[in-house]
Amino acid sequence: MRYVRSQHRQGITLPELAVACTLIGLTSAIAVPRFSAFTNRLTLRSGTSDVRTALAIAPIQAVRRGEFVAVVGDATRGRIRVVSGADTLYSRDLGARGLTLALTRDSITWSPNGQGWGAANTTIIVARRGAADTITVSRLGRVR
Repeated sequence: MRYVRSQHRQGITLPELAVACTLIGLTSAIAVPRFSAFTNRLTLRSGTSDVRTALAIAPIQAVRRGEFVAVVGDATRGRIRVVSGADTLYSRDLGARGLTLALTRDSITWSPNGQGWGAANTTIIVARRGAADTITVSRLGRVR
């Protein structure tokens, strides 16, 4: 038995390739900005969660240790820390993730009984690329 080769070559033509490239370009033009906005929101939520975690840890550690515990924010570096004396109990560098931190006070302190120590409310703003979350801490240390 003899095999006969087909002389028709399989492949794609230049117009088919142009259409495929155009569709890929249009799809990516729509998807990339949405993905960027999604990652922006996700990073912002993560940073806000880190700040809320610091604010939750501080009163618990103040009662547990029986001493004053402070949440210290550094707006220039975008860093939030929970400190007790010379010990750093919790630290997150939000600036490394492209987040900015704005605080109305540099620190918030909790007394050994777990209540806020100081006479002013504090507002913390975590922001990234035009989006922002605001956290308010009352005089008694309640987080809203």
